[in-house]
Amino acid sequence: MPGTVIRVVVEKGDQVKQGDHLIITEAMKMETTVQAPFSGTIKDIFVKDGEAISTGDLLIEL
Repeated sequence: MPGTVIRVVVEKGDQVKQGDHLIITEAMKMETTVQAPFSGTIKDIFVKDGEAISTGDLLIEL
């Protein structure tokens, strides 16, 4: 389902723990928080605030 990145909460190089919030997205007027599936370091971020996204898009490399 297409949506929009509302806010990227982390930066490249940040240390995150499982469950930390990474990105807030919006689709069909509903906000969803993308959480870290495991602990690690943010290697790369492929989206920015306000960017349109679609199903299957790569958002963050952890």
